[in-house]
Formats: sequence, structure tokens, C-alpha cells
Amino acid sequence: MRKFLLLHIFVCSFFISAGQEIIKKVKKDPSYLKFLPSNINPNKLNSSDIPSEQVLKQMGLSDREIQEALQFKYRKGKYKLENIKKDTTSISKFYLNFARDTIDQDSVLLPKAKIFGQDIFRINKLNYYQKALDAKAPKNYKIGPGDEISISIWGYNDFSETLEVDDRGYIHPSSYGRIYVKGLTFKNMREVLKNKFSNFLDMKNSEIDVTLSYSRVITVNIVGEVYYPGSYTIPAINTAFNALIAAKGPSQIGTVRNIYIKRDGKTIDSLDIYKFLFSPLKDQDIYLQDGDYIFVPPAKHIIEVQGAVNRPYTYEAKTKESISEILAYAGGLSPNAFADIITLKRTYNDALKIHDVYKDDISSTTVQTGDIIVVNKKSNIISNLVTVTGNIGVEGDYEFKKGEKLLDLLKKAQCINKNTFLNKVYVIRLNDDRTKSHLNINLQNIINDPSDKDNILLKEYDIIRVLSNKDFDDFFSVSVLGAVRHPSEFDYGEGMSLQDLLLQAGGLKQEAEGSRVEISRIMNYDISSNKLIPKRALIKTIPIGDNLLLSQEAENFILQPFDQVFVRTNPEFEPPINVIILGEIKYPGQYSMLRKNEKISSLIKRAGGLTNYSFLDGAQMYRRFSKNINNDDLIRIPEQLLDSILHDPQLRAIYKKNILQEERQRFNTDKLFNSNTEYIYDVVYLDLEKALSSMSSKHNLVLHEGDSIIIPKTMDIVHITGDLNNLEGNSISAPYFKRKRANYYVNNFAGGFSQNTNKAATVVVYPNGVAKKTRNFGLFVMSPRIKKGSTIKVFPKEREIQEEKKKTDWNAAIESAMIKATAILTLWLLIDKTQD
Repeated sequence: MRKFLLLHIFVCSFFISAGQEIIKKVKKDPSYLKFLPSNINPNKLNSSDIPSEQVLKQMGLSDREIQEALQFKYRKGKYKLENIKKDTTSISKFYLNFARDTIDQDSVLLPKAKIFGQDIFRINKLNYYQKALDAKAPKNYKIGPGDEISISIWGYNDFSETLEVDDRGYIHPSSYGRIYVKGLTFKNMREVLKNKFSNFLDMKNSEIDVTLSYSRVITVNIVGEVYYPGSYTIPAINTAFNALIAAKGPSQIGTVRNIYIKRDGKTIDSLDIYKFLFSPLKDQDIYLQDGDYIFVPPAKHIIEVQGAVNRPYTYEAKTKESISEILAYAGGLSPNAFADIITLKRTYNDALKIHDVYKDDISSTTVQTGDIIVVNKKSNIISNLVTVTGNIGVEGDYEFKKGEKLLDLLKKAQCINKNTFLNKVYVIRLNDDRTKSHLNINLQNIINDPSDKDNILLKEYDIIRVLSNKDFDDFFSVSVLGAVRHPSEFDYGEGMSLQDLLLQAGGLKQEAEGSRVEISRIMNYDISSNKLIPKRALIKTIPIGDNLLLSQEAENFILQPFDQVFVRTNPEFEPPINVIILGEIKYPGQYSMLRKNEKISSLIKRAGGLTNYSFLDGAQMYRRFSKNINNDDLIRIPEQLLDSILHDPQLRAIYKKNILQEERQRFNTDKLFNSNTEYIYDVVYLDLEKALSSMSSKHNLVLHEGDSIIIPKTMDIVHITGDLNNLEGNSISAPYFKRKRANYYVNNFAGGFSQNTNKAATVVVYPNGVAKKTRNFGLFVMSPRIKKGSTIKVFPKEREIQEEKKKTDWNAAIESAMIKATAILTLWLLIDKTQD
């Protein structure tokens, strides 16, 4: 223990000292400090502070240092987040600070945006240029010192160079003088270069291509209401919009309409996120310079848009913006919007009032802070319709046309054909007082004569119900239950035989062999009159022969509507019964019983017999019993049985959580396994040695479904516990000695019985679960004989409360007696005086 503690102290001291040396090196090494703005602590280095590879070379760093810095910048190698989490001791302190800062930012779940437009910076789906290489510059990108320009000319003349813009804003093509490009847009620079080279080359017969091969790295400061304010070193190819992504954009109260760009203490431009989102133009991109500030103030004019718009949300408005502009930001009105009147809720002197803004005024009505714009929905109640229902034609809603007659609508809905019931058609009509009338019309009459009075004019909201001849068809059924593969109810047809029904039910199951089929009839069907006469009787009992065969006569038995066929299960049939035997047996596992009365000895013989290490006295047996409960189906397994199962992977599936469901499927009955049945396991006394001694032994028990037998390894110790004289937690284990009794182990290994021990209450629990108590013969006690693996339990005496005998104080006794006598005499005198 002491060695381990010293080693632990040495390792901790080593890592602490190593970390301090790294910090000292960082503070002494000026190359690392070049990564940072002047006002930043080296211990708070960010990945964005590391510039591009070209800039690192210009800073004079070695190849090894450049590779280290780039791995840190792009989280590669040992600076991957997962590597930092695994081994923080190998990372220098300022790199570790960076990693923690990055992990915190990436792992924080930012809240849902309060104002529309805030969340576009948080979802990390926008483009952000982290590299200064291979960035394609847009036409309005302004050239500055540090940019690298690639110029290629081909055709009549050839020229190709990559030129860096110097601090004064010039590039220096070889043999062509210098060209001033600082402050030019990329588009204008291209024209300047083409004109400049025209003085020396034949540009009419040549082509020129100008690209930005490297974007300078700048430091911008993002402050105000953003999630991560601070200084960020980024490629200049990023716009102000891109730079905000690095800081995760405005916070919950930050503006999205009035973001200011400040340079040298002056505001030079502003960024409107809505303008950028809803009318994006490249000319609107704002490019930054080194030292610029992006300031995000709090949002001012907050407007709530509710109701039938495509994007109901909270929006920020600029001064004098109208309702129509805010609705445009909300995606416009939805198809079910009521556009004629927009509801405007506005607060006046702490009171909320409602204004109706008509369609013609929404463009001229400006919004104010706190306004709520509500676009109401239309009711969607259809007014001009008539409805056709029934099992013929095309039912549904149709347009109501004034002057249209009943027959015209029925033809349009294809309701007139050979299956139409022509005697009647019904019209349910809505009256003016909102009551309904039921009209019945002879359809045949109006088909024969469209001018018939029954061919009525339709009214709005009429419901026409057309009948089909099929509506009057009778559908009979027969059912089969019991030992068939698919017990169910089946459609009946004239001439249907018993064989036909059994085949449709999937045939007989094996447990039906040797049993019988019963046919119960509840209706007698008269084919000539097509009438059913109630009749409840058992009309046929058919035996099931070997191989599930029925007689030819039985198969041809003709069924009638609503007959019920019951296929009985053979009472001698037993489903597969499985038992488990584990432990010191040659082939442990699950076994299916061969016969209904198979015994333990037969199972052990089938399992290959006992191993040389089997401990017969410790064999335990568990039997499963059912118990009604109100909770979900569960199986409670004793700890000993559970431990054995967990150590045998092949047996885990046997005691899965869904074992009851599997057994229901196997037995196909709900009587034994219902939803309120729980299975518990109880210990069954088992003397395996006697069980194997004779087939007729009473200990050779008949096995039941779910029985589990565990035969442990030989145990050579005896455990002693209880009220003992030893000092180690009142329990100890000792070697086994033949023919010794419990008191021998207590006296020789547990320090003997204590003063409070009740020797006569000593109990021995044998490995198979049986317990024996010490026998008290008055003059002496005899404790039980011990077997291997037994547990001796010693109990304390029952405490007898004995009162101490006190010495008699005669003076106190006489004084007490005199007081009592005086009290009695006084009471007697008072009573006597009262009677006088």
C-alpha cells in the first residue's frame, strides 16, 4: 500500500512539473505569442488565432512548429477532442485550455432563437472559410496587403506568376514594374491588370486569368449581444456575415437588423440579416479589415406574428416598417388566411387594444414595439354542395348547381346501373328552420320518365342516399375453434363441407390426434324459403383417427349457416415439458422430458451423469409455481439459480423477459398463462444421493415443467456466523472435518461460545437448504453433525429482565402505613358526620 502511494505521488509530481515546464516554454517562446492579439493571455489560445501555413512560414516558425500549430488549428492527431479526453497529461496547458473552451462551445445546446434570424448562426450549416487557401474571391472583394494574386496569361503571350500585395499596396510582376492594387475590388483589379499588361503584351490575342490564391489573415473583434464575444483571427475572404458565425451570432436579445461595422472608432457600415436573407446580392457583402469591430446591440422593435402565416414567429422591425413588410418576413399569408382584415393588437398606457387593419391599409400602417399581428383563418365551411352516399356509384360531395334535378346528379355520379335498387332513393333535405326532411322517391319512375314529379329540383346541402341490390344480400358464416392451426370465423356458402372448413382453418394440429370433432348447430337453414329457424343442439360427434384422419362420411358432412365446429384436444396429449440441470453434470443445459412421469435419476443419466467434482449434499432444486398478480408478467428467480444462468450464455435465452409470451404461443391457451399470472420459484428439498440410490426412492422426485436442478462443486469449508468470540466481524470459515459437530467448529475456530450465546439455539443450514437445530436434553445439548459446505448460525440468549431486590427500610414502611391509616380514618369520620 505504501509503495503504491509513493508511486502515485511520484507520477502526479512528474506531470505537474512537466506541465509547468511546458507553460514556461510557451511564455519564453516568442513564436507562439505571435499567434495572439496583444491583449490576449497565451493560456487562452483559440484555434482561430492560428493563421494559415503561408503566414506561419512568414513568421519564421520551423517546419516542426508549423506542423504542430496546424494540427492544433484543425484538431488533428493528438489534438483531436477524443484524444484530449483520453490523455490530458500529454497536452500543454494552453492547448488544454483551448480544448476545453472548444469542447464547451461545441457541447452547449444553444436555445431556440427568440427572434427570427438569430438561429441561422447556431445551426452550423452556413459557409465559413477557416482556410486562407483556395478561397474564390467574389467580384466585390477588396484587395489588401498580405493577399496573394495568381496571374496567368496564355495565347500569343505566356505569363504566370503568384504575387503578394506588399504593405504599401503594390504587386511586383517580374520585368513589368509595380502595380498598385490596394483597395480595388477584385473585378476592378482584373481590369487594371489587363490594361497594365496591354502596354507590354499583345492582350488582344491573349487571355488573362486572375485568381486569389491566398487571402490575408485579419483579426476582428465581435462584441455586444453575441454568445461568444472576443477577438477572432480569420481569413479576410469572410464577410461580416461569416464572421458572426464564429461567435454563434446574436444572443436571445441581440439585434438582427442593426449590426454595426466600426473602423477606427467610426461606424462605416451596417448589416441587416433580413435584407441578406430575403434579397441577397453579392454587392451587399461587407468585407472586413484588420482591427474592425462588429457590434451587436440589443434588439429594439420586437413584433409578434400569429395566425394564418407561413412562418408565425417573433420578428424585429426597423423604424417605419409596415405590416405588409413584416408579413413578408413571415413568409406571407397561408392559403386559409382571411386577408381582408388583419388584426393588430397594440398596448396603450398598459392596456391592450385591438385595431382592424384593412387590406388596402397594411402597406401604410407602420408597426411599433410590442405589436402583435394576428392573421385570422377562414372557417372553411363549404356552402355550395350536395352529397351522394351509398354503396353504388361514386359517393362524395358535388357542386350544387341551381336548376339541377335529382336524376341529373345520379347520372353524373354513375349511380344508375344494373345493381341499383330502383324501388327507392332517399333525399335528406335541410329546411329553412334548420330541421331536416326525409323524402323517399321511386327511382324507377323518374328513370322511365325524367319529367315525372318525383324528379325533384335539388337544393343546397341535399343528401341523396342510393341503395344497391347488394345491400340486401345475406352473409352467413361458420366458425371453427380448438386444435386447428387457424381457429376463426369463415364465410359460409351453400354446399360447404366439414372438410372444406377444416382445410381453410389450416388443418388439425397434432394434439387433436385420437380426440373428436363436435358440430353444434344454433340455426336450421331452410334453403327453399331462405329462412333461419333457431335450433341449439349438438348434431354430430366425429372421432379423429390415427394420423389425424377423419372418415370419408365425416369429411363430406354438409354444414349450415352459423354452425360451430369444436376440435377437441386429446386428453392424453402433453405439450413439450422442459427442465434445466446445471453445474457439475457432463452435459448441463435444458432438456425436454421424455415422458410425463420422468424422474430426477433419469434426467441425470440423460445428461451424461455426474462429474468427479460434483457435490451431492449441496444439490439444490427449484420448482416454479404460478401466482396471480395485478402487475405485468414477471419471473422471480432465486439468486443461486440466477447466478448459474448468468454464467452459462446458452441458458440466458431461456429466462428472457418475454418467456411468458413464448410459453403462451407454445401452449396456445390463456387458462394457464393469463395476464394476471406471475411465476415464482421455491426451494424443493433434495437428497440427491438417496434419489440416485434407487428408482423407487421417495427422494427420486417426478419432474415438473420449469424445474431447475443445480449441482455445485465440492465444498471443503464450513462457515460459522453469529454471536461469536472472534474479532473478525462475528463470522469465519473453517476446513471440513469428518464426523464433527457444530460445537467443535465454534470452539476450535470461532473462539467458543460467548457469555450471551444460547448454545441450545444453534442452527446448522446444510448446502441443500435443509436446517437442523441443536437438541436440548436438559443436562446437556447435542449440536447437529456437520457436512461439507454447511453454515453454523449461533444466536444470543433472550434477555431476561430481572428486578433487583431492595433492602426493606422499616421506618419508611411504618411511616407509609400510618399515613394510609390516617387517611382512611379521616374519610370514615366525614362519612359518619354526614349521615348524622
